[in-house]
Amino acid sequence: MAKLGLVADDRLIELCGLLKDRCDTLVALAQWVALFYGDVYPIAEDITKHVTEEVKPAVQALITALASCEWSVVTIASTIKEVLAATGLKMPALAMPVRVLVMGTPQTPSLDKVLYLCGREKALERLAAL
Repeated sequence: MAKLGLVADDRLIELCGLLKDRCDTLVALAQWVALFYGDVYPIAEDITKHVTEEVKPAVQALITALASCEWSVVTIASTIKEVLAATGLKMPALAMPVRVLVMGTPQTPSLDKVLYLCGREKALERLAAL
């Protein structure tokens, strides 16, 4: 983390637990963890592919709902399900664009845990870059 210019906080242990199964080296783990602390720059191709005009209203609805919900994994999961029900989308149709915007990649561990550990302010800021 220090080599990446990042200072860890109390989320580090939980982040390592969430991400360790995706990593075969400590360097890979540090790179994943860095996404929660530093800036994220999604690849334009991922944005074009996943953040479509069809899904943007659902992302906006999620932003609104996340801004006022209790910030816990359980409540975030419930909020995502409510947005899916209201918009008629399936989980991948919403989750992949949210992951691209928040983490810079369409593939992450559990979306509710990722958003929770990212933190409300940073997650909403990244989603608002829509």
